[in-house]
Amino acid sequence: MSQITGKATVKVDGEELLTDVDATLNVGGVSREAVMGPRGVQGHRETPEAPTLTTTVRHTENTDLLALGRITGATVLFETDTGDGYMLRRAFVTDTVELSSGNGGVRLNWSGYGVERI
Repeated sequence: MSQITGKATVKVDGEELLTDVDATLNVGGVSREAVMGPRGVQGHRETPEAPTLTTTVRHTENTDLLALGRITGATVLFETDTGDGYMLRRAFVTDTVELSSGNGGVRLNWSGYGVERI
């Protein structure tokens, strides 16, 4: 039987982040929606979508929230426990950085100029 992905690591410019196991990668590409007419679907419309990554970074005494929020132009590696990996090119943090004291986590939302399988 094949192993099923259960966790992933995230590295930013070669440095592994201390992350939760719930990282989510959307490889981007094209999303499609139905175009409706009076008698039903007439076709579809395509919209380009940028790749995105969402992860939670653990907050410690060494975590610099301001530095995390300023990340742009980074190489971000998303590597799964099954050996599959993806590289987000010229990645940047998309939202302001927010620390949750309840779980000690910093939710980071990323996007980039492209994604490649490595």
